[in-house]
Amino acid sequence: MKFKVERARDAMDSWRTGVIFVVLGLALISSSGACSAKAQNKKNDCGHQPKILSQARFSDEDRAKWKGKSVTGKVAIVVSEEGDVTQARVLAASPKEATEALLNAAKQMKFEPRRGCGKLKTEIHFSLGEK
Repeated sequence: MKFKVERARDAMDSWRTGVIFVVLGLALISSSGACSAKAQNKKNDCGHQPKILSQARFSDEDRAKWKGKSVTGKVAIVVSEEGDVTQARVLAASPKEATEALLNAAKQMKFEPRRGCGKLKTEIHFSLGEK
């Protein structure tokens, strides 16, 4: 009788272990599917330029200073995952004296957040006073 009871316990333990492995296996399969779906979405979201939420604007002072003159330039910027311009560097400015105005305008820009995508490096082209 003792032998049959131990055998029954062993069978129950084996059955429980099997159920635990099945449940864990299903949990792993479902979580790995969710992770790859998130990774695919992240890849798609990171592959495009973020939407501009707040355009670059020259200050009233800079507008007054350059009124009636043509100001153009190109500024390299680094945009954080949160959409803030964290770095800006003027690559070209015409006239050269407009460098500071271009830099200030670029730093005011705000982009749509791109969490998980890392920093974005891009260039902005400016023109003021041209029609």
